[in-house]
Amino acid sequence: MIRIAYVVDHLQMGGAQRHLLQVARGLDRQRYAPEIWTTSAEPGTLAPDFEALGVPVSSFGKGSTLMSPRTLTACQRVARDWRERDVHIVHGYLFEGNLLGTLAARLAGRRVILVSKRSLDRYDRWDRRLAAAWTNRAATRVTVNAGPIRDLVIDHEWCPGSRIEHIPNGVPLPNPSELAREVPQPPDPRGTGPLVGMVGRLGWKKGYEFALQAFARVREQYPDLRVDIVGDGDLRDELPRQAHALGLSETVRFLGQQTDVPRRMLGFDCYVLSSVIEGMPNALLEAMALGRPVVTTAAGGSAEVVVDGESGLVVPIRDADALAEAIARVLSEDLLAQRLGRAAAERARDHFSETAMLSSLDRLYRTEMSRAGLKEEAVPVENLSGEPAREGALPR
Repeated sequence: MIRIAYVVDHLQMGGAQRHLLQVARGLDRQRYAPEIWTTSAEPGTLAPDFEALGVPVSSFGKGSTLMSPRTLTACQRVARDWRERDVHIVHGYLFEGNLLGTLAARLAGRRVILVSKRSLDRYDRWDRRLAAAWTNRAATRVTVNAGPIRDLVIDHEWCPGSRIEHIPNGVPLPNPSELAREVPQPPDPRGTGPLVGMVGRLGWKKGYEFALQAFARVREQYPDLRVDIVGDGDLRDELPRQAHALGLSETVRFLGQQTDVPRRMLGFDCYVLSSVIEGMPNALLEAMALGRPVVTTAAGGSAEVVVDGESGLVVPIRDADALAEAIARVLSEDLLAQRLGRAAAERARDHFSETAMLSSLDRLYRTEMSRAGLKEEAVPVENLSGEPAREGALPR
């Protein structure tokens, strides 16, 4: 059995955390034994979700700062635990998870150490930039989920391109007919006008202010426009005030976190992503997999996911007018909307499925273990050719 320690800053809701939950749910448990470590003392609201999957959650319990003696002691304690239990792979996520995970793994003498880069954030402090550069060199491989992030890691964090592994995000391929059969929601008091939707964390990176400005313009053409925004975050109080100032209080609903996001997406006539900074957004992929026509900015990996004019419409960042024009096109041109939706579903299926993402991770893990001269313990698994794996041998 291959034991993997995933290290992440915290388990509050976020893109990296949702990805880790997806990985924990999809990994072959006959081959892998995953565990989650948070650098923060309080794991976060998603900890029960991991534990419900049989994935244990532990904490480094770092000090008040990364440089405090308590943090170094925590790394030594974790390293001792990993060494005693012979953890095979350490895979870090986010800045603290990458740094402390790599440090503890090196102290433990682990030979497969991975770090993940999933954002276009640049470090404005020299010490953080140097720390990121160190993790890139100390780890055996650096994973990225989008081409622009790969370029940033090379240029801003001085990472050799040969150390980088590009594994795009992937999403489960839904069955729209099954979702449509779920219990219908009560009638919308706003009426039956066209419904535009957004799903994501309510933070500045998502560029919601530009989306709200665009919605105000679109409503001039569609007075019965409806907008549903799903998600929570730091701007949960500010965005409704902005919507009110634009006269959108009766148009836009802020729904907070929801558990039935795919079903809600299925009702969107257009899915919108207005990000100013982006990695590779899962929500965009989910909307595409459901065959929704999408409008997105060109931020980060979004333009890598959507082929402009073929599987969606791509507009410049921070351009409310261009965003409004693209949304209005989707709402007014039925044939365009249908064509974009079909192409979006096909592109998600062919290039961004959960199965493809998990297969790429599996291949990376086994390749790195083989390079390190490690063998997994004998378990009844099948290798990729479908033939029984040799006892004690790492499947090829």
